[in-house]
Amino acid sequence: MADFLVSNSMLMLEKAMNFQWTKQSVILNNVTNADTPDFKPEYVTFEEALRGSLRRARMAPSSLASMRGAISSSSPAVHKLDDETFRMDGNGVNVTEQLTEAVRNSYQLNYTFRAISSDMSRLMLAIRGQ
Repeated sequence: MADFLVSNSMLMLEKAMNFQWTKQSVILNNVTNADTPDFKPEYVTFEEALRGSLRRARMAPSSLASMRGAISSSSPAVHKLDDETFRMDGNGVNVTEQLTEAVRNSYQLNYTFRAISSDMSRLMLAIRGQ
C-alpha cells in the first residue's frame, strides 16, 4: 500500500498488533516452560519505547514526518525476569497469571484486528465511491 494511504493511526494499529503478537508468543513460551527447572519468565514492553520516540519526535523541526518515523521505528522489547521464583526448582512462571494475561491479550488482539478491519472497510468504501 502506498505510504500516503497509511495514516498515523493505521501505523499505530500495525505496531499494536506487532506488540500483541510478540506478547502472546512470549506468554505461550512461558506457559510451555512452566515445568522447566530454573526457567525464568519473560515479558514484553512497548509503551515506554514508543513514548520516548514520540517525545524526541515532538522536539524535531518537522513534527509530522518525525511522528511517523517515531511510530515506525518503535518496536516491542522482550525482557527476562531473573529475580522471579515461584517453585523450589527455581522456576519463575506463575501459570495462573500467565494464562490470565494470555486471555487479556487475546481480547486486545481482537479489538486491534477489528479496528484495522474497520479502517480498511472505510477505505474500500471510499475507493468504490459508495
